[in-house]
Amino acid sequence: MGMAERLSEARELAGYSQEQVALALGVSRPMITYWEGGSRVPNDRQVVGLSRLYGMDVSALRGDAPLERAQPAADMMFRGAGDERLPAEGRRGLGEFVDFLDAYAKLAGQLDYDIHGMTQSPFTSSSSFGSADDARRKAEEVRAHLRLGLGPVGDVDRLCDLLGITVLRAQLGDDLRETISGAFFNHRRVGFSILVNLDMTPGRRRFTVAHELAHALFHSDKEPYVLSFATKDPRERFADTFAGEFLMPTEGVRRVMEEQGFGPKITDPADVIHLQRFYKVSYATALVRLRQSRSLRPADYDRFKQIRPVIYARSLGYEPEPEEFEQDADQWRLRRYPPRFLRLLRLAIKADQISVPSAAKLVGVSISEMADLAAAAPIGTDETPVSNRELQEFEQTGVPA
Repeated sequence: MGMAERLSEARELAGYSQEQVALALGVSRPMITYWEGGSRVPNDRQVVGLSRLYGMDVSALRGDAPLERAQPAADMMFRGAGDERLPAEGRRGLGEFVDFLDAYAKLAGQLDYDIHGMTQSPFTSSSSFGSADDARRKAEEVRAHLRLGLGPVGDVDRLCDLLGITVLRAQLGDDLRETISGAFFNHRRVGFSILVNLDMTPGRRRFTVAHELAHALFHSDKEPYVLSFATKDPRERFADTFAGEFLMPTEGVRRVMEEQGFGPKITDPADVIHLQRFYKVSYATALVRLRQSRSLRPADYDRFKQIRPVIYARSLGYEPEPEEFEQDADQWRLRRYPPRFLRLLRLAIKADQISVPSAAKLVGVSISEMADLAAAAPIGTDETPVSNRELQEFEQTGVPA
């Protein structure tokens, strides 16, 4: 069997269409036809991309080994995290993540639904450009690409959804010395996917989404998955630096400090609280970012670490979220899942592809909760419908439709 025939058979074994392969590799669909017809040959980089997409060894595609599916990356990820470093709760959460992605892909296949998941980063990355300065530069590049300006990032989950990156939350344990804060996985059907530890504070969760976003955009070309332990691994350092700059850009922070009359150095912990709340990050993230931008003296940094930030924020007039005091995973329920998946699940119920009890079991909620989801707003909309009175007011003003 020649290489062209092997490429065709490998694609069929993996369950992909030519259009899907072309989209994943960033080439035209006719090019896939040329490769499988033998009129053209993919280069080394493209062969590596095909091997990752199909879950097969490069040698198998070239004809030097039997053509068979390699061990799925999901299994390798689970095995790689299953040592004594990861507690049982973390292993359960990671397994739940993998199972969810497989179920998502299967449900989408049953409905012939295109998930539109990102499978290849639009940004250039190179292992030789992995310094802290490079990470900050990449964060500026991504913010510019998304037209975020210098202000706070709004809903990071919705931002990922717009990029085609799936975000799931699961309980992984609250001791980050032992467990993971999150994970990145390039699922062969769903695409780039992020897991976030639900046992962390709201600010830390936002930081983790940005951290895993760095892995997705700048490490996915070399690694199909990354488990984010608290280590000094260069990739983790890069992702941490990226996340800090992405959520709290240095230039933006300096501008806010100037506009608010804080001065070039922060000397009052109340100012740290104001910046933290403005950028919607954790107090720890705000402190570290101010130290990194040399806006905070080392002595003040050590002094401000002793502050009880949630209590202090309340004394300044802020109303902290309940989960800043104590995390409550049970309140998340369906909100743990990405909106795009929930829309698909509602569509599947309405199309009689899955029953309400089966859907409830799939996501671990009660039948009544799933029935409420099935009876929710029209599929594809998350907004609350405007009232008739509001529409009448607009029409009376003569605002054009």
